[in-house]
Amino acid sequence: MGSPMAQNLIKAGSDVTVWNRTKSKCDSLINLGAKYKPSPEEVASSCDVTFAMLADPESAIDVACGKHGAASGMSPGKG
Repeated sequence: MGSPMAQNLIKAGSDVTVWNRTKSKCDSLINLGAKYKPSPEEVASSCDVTFAMLADPESAIDVACGKHGAASGMSPGKG
């Protein structure tokens, strides 16, 4: 679900930064113009708005709150 949403945002002219636990899954988005960051923390610190599409609650908690999770990269006014 995340990849088609990101494709639509890129095609609409938005700046999109991506991350995936398997980097090769980002390649098609990078080829369309997305930027890649090596962790959810770095994505969150470089973006004003962050979306996450994950398969299960455990993955969501890990990506948000785990080591180098998105929450670590957020600052006031970002989310």
